[in-house]
Amino acid sequence: KMPLSSPLQSVLSAPQPSHSTSSPPLMMATSAADMPKPVLFATSGFGGMLGWMIVHPFNTIAIRMNLASMRGDTYSVAAMMKKPNWLPGLYDGLSAGIWRQVFYATTRFGLFETFRDMLHQYRGKTDFASRVGVGAVTGGI
Repeated sequence: KMPLSSPLQSVLSAPQPSHSTSSPPLMMATSAADMPKPVLFATSGFGGMLGWMIVHPFNTIAIRMNLASMRGDTYSVAAMMKKPNWLPGLYDGLSAGIWRQVFYATTRFGLFETFRDMLHQYRGKTDFASRVGVGAVTGGI
């Protein structure tokens, strides 16, 4: 067994801090009410944008299928997939959808959290009916 050098030995033999499970980490917010409003709105908007990036290609296919059925052409989507650039074509219009989510999702989800917290401070509880009402108000804005 090799002897440890004195600086390394002092680090290894130093008492370790105890980790208590009763208190949360210093940098983590314990609830949405503890989170700063800009962070709350930014994460809401980012979540909406990420969700739209996943949904957009499926939405594009659904719209193209509906338009093809109106023309009576049932196989136009299959023909579209035979084209060489069909996959990038599914992302046509993505930038407009992202910009919509920047404003719409940020406002809708951010205001939902804000109004829900205000209602909780006013009433002392937040039940399901309250959340539905707050969701209807913020979704209608």
